[in-house]
Amino acid sequence: MAVYVYGIVRARDAHGADVDVVEHGELAALVGRLGDGESRLRRDTILAHANVLQSAFERGPVLPMRLGTAMPDADTVVRELLAPQADVLAQRLDGLDGRAEMQVKAIYSEEPLLRSILDADPALSRAVARSRGLPAAATHFDQIRIGEAIANAVEARQAADGTALMSALRPLAIAVSVSAPHHERAVINAAFLVDSDELPRFDATVEQLSEGHSPEIEFKLIGPLPAYSFTDRDPRELAGVGSPAGWA
Repeated sequence: MAVYVYGIVRARDAHGADVDVVEHGELAALVGRLGDGESRLRRDTILAHANVLQSAFERGPVLPMRLGTAMPDADTVVRELLAPQADVLAQRLDGLDGRAEMQVKAIYSEEPLLRSILDADPALSRAVARSRGLPAAATHFDQIRIGEAIANAVEARQAADGTALMSALRPLAIAVSVSAPHHERAVINAAFLVDSDELPRFDATVEQLSEGHSPEIEFKLIGPLPAYSFTDRDPRELAGVGSPAGWA
């Protein structure tokens, strides 16, 4: 029977799992069954992906598999995943033990950002004021220049604020994974691997940053989570080795 593979944990941490478990030595794969003849992935199986991993994370380190990973049967899980990479997987789990992923997303609020940019540039503010109330045809080229100036100012502000925010958060993390902007007004979109003992300090720092940049920047903090963004990192960072295919 085909199985959906959620992630890898230590066998001793798999006890009490709310899904099926495929063990090999000190390792275990958390799996869900896919019935004969049904499509490769069930919608409810995919929806359960994050919930299964989060539940497992409460018992110990987890190596999340990429969403949609399925194998023909439990024997294949052992033969192609657990057995040949046993040492790699064990070392990666050791590297994630006692650590959690914290995701930070920061995005500008449009109106406060615009006000701040105009306050910082009196000439640009005067140009915007002059264009108001005039026919669009009369201010067409002025509007183009104003738009370009504002866009350049936003880009410069994003770079400066992004650097400042990352400088405040990076020292609190073991490793950092920066993702592509999730919005045109995004300041940062990053994941931080944080020691469990440092989580209160990390939370407090994000809160301080949020208060210090309100209302111009809105922050969203997600976590603690399994280390979705760090399963394939350099061993010198996480005390693991290799980069097996199929990881989240």
